Amino acid sequence: MHIEWAAHEMNGIAMGKNQVNAGRKKFVDVDVDVDVKACRARGGRAARRAFGLRACGVGLMLLLPVAGHAQVNAPAPTSPIAPNVSGIPRAGQAMRDLETARPELPVPSRVELDLPKAEDGTAPAASAAPAAPGMRLKVQGFRIDGNKVFDSAQLLPLLGDLNGSEQDLAGLRAAADRITAYYHEHGYLLARAFLPPQDIEDGMVRLEVMEGRYGRIVLQNKSRAFDGVLRQPLSKLRSGEAVHSAELESSLLLLNDIPGAEAKGTLQSGTDPGTTDLLVEAQAGPLAGGSLEADNYGGYYTGEYRLGGSFYLNNPLRLGDQLSLRVLGSDKRQRYYRAGYQLPAGPWSTRVGVSYSDMSYHLGKVFSVLEAHGRASIRSVFVSQPLLRGRAFNLSAQLQYDDKRLRDQMDVFETNVGKRVGLWTAGVNGNGQDNVFGGGQTMFSVSYSTGRLRIDDPLTEFIDQISAKAGGSFSKMNLSAARLQRLSHRFQLYAQANAQWAAGNLDGSEKFGMGGPYGVRAYALGAGSGDQGWQASLELRYAVAPGWQLSAFMDKSVVDINKQPWTRERNTRRLTGAGIGGAWAGQGHQISLALAWPLGQRDLSGGPVRSPRFWVQGAQYF
Repeated sequence: MHIEWAAHEMNGIAMGKNQVNAGRKKFVDVDVDVDVKACRARGGRAARRAFGLRACGVGLMLLLPVAGHAQVNAPAPTSPIAPNVSGIPRAGQAMRDLETARPELPVPSRVELDLPKAEDGTAPAASAAPAAPGMRLKVQGFRIDGNKVFDSAQLLPLLGDLNGSEQDLAGLRAAADRITAYYHEHGYLLARAFLPPQDIEDGMVRLEVMEGRYGRIVLQNKSRAFDGVLRQPLSKLRSGEAVHSAELESSLLLLNDIPGAEAKGTLQSGTDPGTTDLLVEAQAGPLAGGSLEADNYGGYYTGEYRLGGSFYLNNPLRLGDQLSLRVLGSDKRQRYYRAGYQLPAGPWSTRVGVSYSDMSYHLGKVFSVLEAHGRASIRSVFVSQPLLRGRAFNLSAQLQYDDKRLRDQMDVFETNVGKRVGLWTAGVNGNGQDNVFGGGQTMFSVSYSTGRLRIDDPLTEFIDQISAKAGGSFSKMNLSAARLQRLSHRFQLYAQANAQWAAGNLDGSEKFGMGGPYGVRAYALGAGSGDQGWQASLELRYAVAPGWQLSAFMDKSVVDINKQPWTRERNTRRLTGAGIGGAWAGQGHQISLALAWPLGQRDLSGGPVRSPRFWVQGAQYF
């Protein structure tokens, strides 16, 4: 049907503002397939008397945005009040955009480990030869002693081709080297096989293995964390067990992951033959740090120009814990605050944490006449568990619960609409580095979310029931992946993709965004969203000089506006853009900028079209 919001419908409303009085002469003309007559009929005159002024406001605040967020495919309206209803910011969408970030490749993991010197090896030098130098003997078989990690049935086949052959002393030592190499290939870098003094009878040669086992494990703690906190990541290393490089590396990296601790491991010859002592030195890392940031990454109606900062405090309670704070403000009175706290729990380097986020906004530009504002808050609790930790590859799992409270108000119409979302999210994420095609880094994350949306306003809930049906239970799955590939000394290729699948129609706070600095950069933040879709970027980077980088990129995104359409309007939106960028990173400083041009469709929902669109961000770290 065709809905008009005209000046004569607002007669009798005491607004008391010149802008609003001027706005009465304008109207919003949008095509939507919503049976508003049914809505009006249900309430009848009693409902109109009850809602009064508020119902008039809901017509703009709820009816049109619901239809717009669902399936608005109208030309840009001329009204200064609502140039495009699908682009009117809401608390949920604003919070979603604030907490969205481009996938970041982690800094490659480093572990500092000193191995024993060659002369301090665990294996004694081969002593008296079983035969005089230059003499050969016929080998009938081998016997291996001292091996516990691998049984003889696994090791003897490595020497099978030597049975029945004649070997000299060098050949027998080479046979021992095969056993040593096998241990090394499986991560036992301190293991040595050697030829001990012996009397060879019937051609049976005895080889002995010293697997390099832990003697003492000593922790020298110079950090602010308690000793017990630092010993937890080392609990897998036990005296008497063979030294395995992956387990040792993982333990030291997990210790380094504790905020405010920097660990170094040293392997030294033990007091008992065949043993190696491990000395772990934990130095104090930074007590605190943070950053100051300025950018134009905000929304057109909530404030493009932003100033913010972050701060973290390591080990405030000496528990390996961390307190983090973040604040952000825009030039249009959007404010964002976040506080988080996390600490390790249990013997497996599990981390648990809580956080609280709060955002408030006031719509500016053409929407200022509505005196529209709102607030969103998120209370979160999470548990994170490392599954694999190493220099080459990392994998972790996380379970999180979010309690989202959203509220949007229009003072002109005295409307006040609240929503509440309870959301469970389970996911895994990983990253690694390799030498494929010259080397590169890869990261990925997969998560599944299920939740429930509650609407505290009867009229809003009714409108949702006859349109999107987003209220109630919902679920979605998200996928993110990125790859940085080395092409040459100066060139790199960066590729990233994000996708979302939904089981049904979603509220705007859970939709998949398309535009903005972390999406299709040729379009404004808020330029399109959908229940499910994907976004991908391809970027060629060139290192001009140390710290200086130029790039050329292309972005594309496709979404289904609604998982389950209820109108005949076009349900697919596509955005494509391309551009160039540059970045400079110095000692504690960073500046990045990008110029992007839209290719094809020009979306107006996030604000005016700009070609090119310019993004800039600067940060000072301390």
